[in-house]
Amino acid sequence: MNSAEGAGRTVEEAIRNALRVLGARREDVDLMVLDEGSRGVLGLGSREARVRLTLLSAIEAGEAEEAAAPPQQLETGEDPVAVARRVTASIVDTMGMGASVTAREEDGGVHVTVSGPQLAPLIGRHGQTLEALDLLVNLMTARQLGRRVPVAVDAERYRERRRDALEALTRRIAGRVRRNGRPASLDPMPASERRFIHTLLADDPQLTTFSEGEGIERHIVIAPKGNGPEGRAAAPRQPARAHAGERAGRTADRPEPPAGEESDAMDADEDAEEAIDR
Repeated sequence: MNSAEGAGRTVEEAIRNALRVLGARREDVDLMVLDEGSRGVLGLGSREARVRLTLLSAIEAGEAEEAAAPPQQLETGEDPVAVARRVTASIVDTMGMGASVTAREEDGGVHVTVSGPQLAPLIGRHGQTLEALDLLVNLMTARQLGRRVPVAVDAERYRERRRDALEALTRRIAGRVRRNGRPASLDPMPASERRFIHTLLADDPQLTTFSEGEGIERHIVIAPKGNGPEGRAAAPRQPARAHAGERAGRTADRPEPPAGEESDAMDADEDAEEAIDR
């Protein structure tokens, strides 16, 4: 079972009920609010909140596992590291990138690194081309092996740098939400990156995370606990790009904000720092 629906008096209760059905943890699922529910008037017209939870692993894999490893296909016994490297090198050469490809075993799967002088076209806007390459390599490697082996393809440490930037942004926005008590939305991102952020804040005693939107507009919302999906209307989208480092050296001559405005001034200051290197 990759998804389940839950109902309850509140959205949070519905989430807990659906998690029990899936047997999953909060950081392992993607949330869609189907109905926020209503208390009605004097008990009339009330209805339960309803949510649908989907395992993030199922979203990431899609139908790749079934397509890549049909039941009638036999395992070949080839080395997964060698196969993944060969498949990636073949695709990169066909693209005319002139890059070198190395691979190693890592965490029960294969990590492939592509190195070269001009890999921006291979990474693509916001890493979209790299995501497509990753999926293609996983499919082709699984077909050649006769079984699915997780393969992660990176180019010039893009994924590592991207995760560092995501973590820095997430912690800044989380601090802001704790301070002002208002939900905040991040920009749309792939399921693997949403899962990374869910995991980062999974144990936070003050905050909760959930996803909104459909398709390429799917994005994370960080909110105070008790102000979950039902508070999404007040969640401003955080900018995808800004000029990181602008804050350095510009505070010396700035006057102190009037009493009561310090939090807003800090929020405005942080807006310039929320840069993610797409």
